Amino acid sequence: MSQKGKYTIGLGIEDPPHLQPGSRVEIKPRGFGYRGAWFSAIIIKRDTPIYSNHFVVKFTDLYLDKNTGARPLKKMSIVFIRPQPSPQPPRKFKIGDNADAYHMNGWWEGVIVVELQDDNYVFLFHSEYQWPKCLVFGVSQLRLHRTWFGGYWMPPELESELDVEEVQREEDPTKITMEMEELSEGALVEVANDEDGFNRAWFAAIIVKPVGNNRYMIQYETVQTEDDTGLGKEMDILQIRPCPPDIPVPDQFEMLDQVEALYKGGWWKGVIINVHSDDSKYQVYLATHEEMEFKHSDLRLHQDWVHGKWTKPSPGVHL
Repeated sequence: MSQKGKYTIGLGIEDPPHLQPGSRVEIKPRGFGYRGAWFSAIIIKRDTPIYSNHFVVKFTDLYLDKNTGARPLKKMSIVFIRPQPSPQPPRKFKIGDNADAYHMNGWWEGVIVVELQDDNYVFLFHSEYQWPKCLVFGVSQLRLHRTWFGGYWMPPELESELDVEEVQREEDPTKITMEMEELSEGALVEVANDEDGFNRAWFAAIIVKPVGNNRYMIQYETVQTEDDTGLGKEMDILQIRPCPPDIPVPDQFEMLDQVEALYKGGWWKGVIINVHSDDSKYQVYLATHEEMEFKHSDLRLHQDWVHGKWTKPSPGVHL
């Protein structure tokens, strides 16, 4: 041992703390099926000869020998070894955040593409060998992605990250407004049905009349009763929006486009996760946690009604 407590091996080679025997590290195996993921391991010793820059390690979750129940020792290049990152508390993620997801006993690199309810997120794997390309993970299965480069974490680990991050919603729903002429009797609108099973969809409706206190009687256009008449219902203004402007997509939608799909009479939020070879059908992951196939004609680009204005998806920015 040196005076600094580091393990020293002859010829003046002194390994950093995370490469000392017994240190917990993460390793990126090169084997097929593991590319794009980091797996937990323990440093056993530096391999010989000592200038080879290889280390003998034991994985904690991989390569279990079914006959003996033991995990064999492996030799790994220092290039594929990094310290084990400090534990991260649960945090709120944003669309586009680079993250790691804990999947099949390892941490896989990818990006957040959809924010769902109850702190769940749709995660897109970077690895071309991972299928399906998108899966849903809870916040406890995710961590902010970092790169170990030159002996430092990028972005650096900050003291502030020891506290659970609070993310405030940018939009206050009480501030959503709509011009009164758009809510005149007979106006075509879309309403959010808050009943179980429909709380993530927008349905076409007609304003029947105002009933006071920013509430309106509406009649559904696409939801019918047994006698083939539209259902009538009283709705709050916060559940009503004008029909979104049409954004033509003449050719085809692209992977990860944020869309709304026409299903059961309503428009459901989702994201394109696969474009079929004939370009006429798409696999869509809906906010209901369902994966379904839709025709081009049953999809439209997603738009948000915020502060009395429509916001359009920006090119290259997805859910």
